[in-house]
Amino acid sequence: MRMMVVFEKGETLRYIGHLDLMRAMQRALRRSGLPIRYSNGFNPHIRLSFAAPLSVGVVGLRELMEVPLEDGVSEQAFQDGMNAVLPGCLRIRQCRALADGFPALMSLAAGSRYLIRFPQSAESDRAAAGFEAFMALEHYTAARRTKSGENPCDIRPFVTGGTLQKTGEGWEIALETVATAAGSLKPSLWLECLRTFTQAGEFPHIIYRTAILARKPDGTLVPMEEV
Repeated sequence: MRMMVVFEKGETLRYIGHLDLMRAMQRALRRSGLPIRYSNGFNPHIRLSFAAPLSVGVVGLRELMEVPLEDGVSEQAFQDGMNAVLPGCLRIRQCRALADGFPALMSLAAGSRYLIRFPQSAESDRAAAGFEAFMALEHYTAARRTKSGENPCDIRPFVTGGTLQKTGEGWEIALETVATAAGSLKPSLWLECLRTFTQAGEFPHIIYRTAILARKPDGTLVPMEEV
């Protein structure tokens, strides 16, 4: 059997890279005593897979991974067993047993939703003032880092929507992006483009990924755990 696991990677772990996160989860799985299914061969290992790696510096509120298990483990038992050995900044929030025919989570990843929070200041106010004009652009070319180096890319097709809200502590931007054949867009690059467009200087901020999206048969994007 396979378990879809929704977990939170808290603010204190936002600078931990993907490989370190994977190792931490593998160690927790071993310590939990849960009946994990290992690969065959001379060097058995846990075939742990994530729906979409999280950028360094981004908080993950509802990240997704897939864990192979032996039969007979309930969703609640898995969640309780993992949370008993994980640190407080890395918690399992939800589990769902998957049918054998359910696609691999990585193959379903079609986009992400982000929340960008930043305090009010002269520079952040300048960026917020130009938000609507920036979102109204049909094209915006930026240097996007790929495996072959930095290449100019129109980032606008990666963004499907966004809203700006004033809060008691500053500003919040809710952003939805899609993954295409050309790749995906890092929220830090989008924010850098907003600052460049509005001629705003740097300001402190925290980026949260609030959902990994999958596409329903009718084409709408929903959080993957709802598929």
